[in-house]
Amino acid sequence: MLEYEDRLIPVPLFGASIGLMTGFTFIFPILGIITLPTAILTIYSILIGDISFVDEGSEHKNDQTQMEEE
Repeated sequence: MLEYEDRLIPVPLFGASIGLMTGFTFIFPILGIITLPTAILTIYSILIGDISFVDEGSEHKNDQTQMEEE
């Protein structure tokens, strides 16, 4: 156990906190490098029309089914 003044801190608890700080320090730049270009490409694809949230095929299908019923 590590001794700090009047407090005793268990070594596994201390090691886990150091490990988490070190792990997050290393992983955040990697996540930034991966997610930033992905976000930019997704926004670009939406703006130029490659990605559309409107299902254009459903309107034509509804027209065809109405014509067939008549």
